[in-house]
Amino acid sequence: MMGNGVGRWMNWMAAWTEHCPAPLDLSDSEILDWLSEYCDQAVYNHPTSQSCGGFTLYCDEIRSSASTLREAVCLAAAKWREAND
Repeated sequence: MMGNGVGRWMNWMAAWTEHCPAPLDLSDSEILDWLSEYCDQAVYNHPTSQSCGGFTLYCDEIRSSASTLREAVCLAAAKWREAND
């Protein structure tokens, strides 16, 4: 049984945790097609002492970041699909 404090903590955590869909598994040609059709800007962020670097995509008002371009595109495609289904 959860006490009131634990229940409130769980509700607060759920409200402040960003929902993130599972990345799609796209082929190389699907990734290139998706980038050319939906992506406005792709930025490579160089690693620093505070961050490990990676790619940030800006696609039809969706922002997606990941350590590789493939991961960033597959995540952005999943976010886009969720927002438009």
